[in-house]
Amino acid sequence: MQAFKEIALDEIKVDALNNDMERKRLDEPEWRAFQVASLFDIKIGKSIDGNKVDKESGRIAYVTRRESNNGLDGFIAGGKGLLNEEYPVITIGNETAEPFVQGYPFFTGTKVNILIPKEALSKHVLLFIACCLRMHKSKYSYCYTVNSTRLRQQKILLPAGEDGQPDYVFMEQYMKQIEAGILRDYLCLRRDIGAVPEQMR
Repeated sequence: MQAFKEIALDEIKVDALNNDMERKRLDEPEWRAFQVASLFDIKIGKSIDGNKVDKESGRIAYVTRRESNNGLDGFIAGGKGLLNEEYPVITIGNETAEPFVQGYPFFTGTKVNILIPKEALSKHVLLFIACCLRMHKSKYSYCYTVNSTRLRQQKILLPAGEDGQPDYVFMEQYMKQIEAGILRDYLCLRRDIGAVPEQMR
């Protein structure tokens, strides 16, 4: 029954997202280059040695330069002085150059860059920007890392409004549109395998 309640909530979420937005296309807006440093303050993680911490018994995410699983490398316990409490933010590992959006407080080490928006941005906007950052990943490597200096100088293409500034409204709506599509596909799959009660079909 709990699973059915969750599916019903997903249905409501899909309907709300569909009703709350116009369909957006990536070729609609004008795209402009923006320097990362103009949009974000960049800091590096605290000095936490991942080889010396228990990653299984803690309760707070430990984010590293991994290329998958949102950079998550376990859950640890640590002092408040080491905790990154600003969120949502984007994290990018030095060597892997893989951007992820962190929506909760987290711990991380010194090989991870933390991009803190200069103005409050939603998770959806940051997910859009993370995709744009990912387009530059191939230029970085273990020999040419994406350190904070290079990251500040990096330029990325973003949708721009008539005022020439980033069009955050477009980014928000576009990512919500993507999210609604994924949820819709999930619900269709659940129906196909018979996981949804007849009255909800």
